[in-house]
Amino acid sequence: MGNHIYYYRKDRKNRKHYFIRQAPGIVKQTPATKRAAADFGAASKSSSLLRKALHQYTRFCYDNSLHFRLNTKMGEILRADVNHPSGQRTLIAANIQFLRYFQFNSTASIQQLLKSKPAIEKSDTGDISISFPGTFNHSSHALRNTTHIAIKAIGLSVNFARGTTRQQESNTAVIKRGEKHTPVTLTMNMNSKDITLILLEVQSFYEVNGQLHLSQNRQGHALDVMAVFPPVEKPVELKRKYRNKAPRLWVPSATPVGGTLMIIPVNANSLPEG
Repeated sequence: MGNHIYYYRKDRKNRKHYFIRQAPGIVKQTPATKRAAADFGAASKSSSLLRKALHQYTRFCYDNSLHFRLNTKMGEILRADVNHPSGQRTLIAANIQFLRYFQFNSTASIQQLLKSKPAIEKSDTGDISISFPGTFNHSSHALRNTTHIAIKAIGLSVNFARGTTRQQESNTAVIKRGEKHTPVTLTMNMNSKDITLILLEVQSFYEVNGQLHLSQNRQGHALDVMAVFPPVEKPVELKRKYRNKAPRLWVPSATPVGGTLMIIPVNANSLPEG
């Protein structure tokens, strides 16, 4: 408003504190500063795209540092582009692998809650399976007062250039603590032309009178990027061009008496056999 900038910051207890500062009259930027600002803007835009796409999941394990941490990570990925100069860098699919194992909740991870590393496989048709062993070690202090955990996989296809996302969820496995269970396999299909992030979500519940209630302890919730798959390139169908490649021959016609010689073109395929 005018030459004043109003903003707020949240403290560790998620309370908002409002501030006001005066906007500078003249902003002096060197060429290097402008290039750095362009890269920072591209990284911040991609970070915002991911946060908005996963908002329905991060609200259960809100982390005040997520904005800063994800901006920093996307900045590292952007600077890994060595094919473009500063200020014109882009997010290359191969560099998005740096997002693997990123924790949207810094206070808990999949490894901490499950003490198990899943096996992730993808078929040629885009079918993705995430398999877990038959036992989990619930030694985490955060799970001390919980009775169940829910495990779900989330596939997020992202097109950073267009600013679009598409997500899909797998089946959800609910496991009771202390009970033996068969190996867990989560499946979904993500046959996408865009970069695909595979995330795992773990939520903790406690049972009261036969009803499951979501735990409010952030340490009992995790949302991690477990794998990054490159875009699926569909094969290009080459249309064959059919044409007669037989050589053209010139055969003289019968010369009439007192007439002139006429030359007519004849295709080799029209000549009689022998």
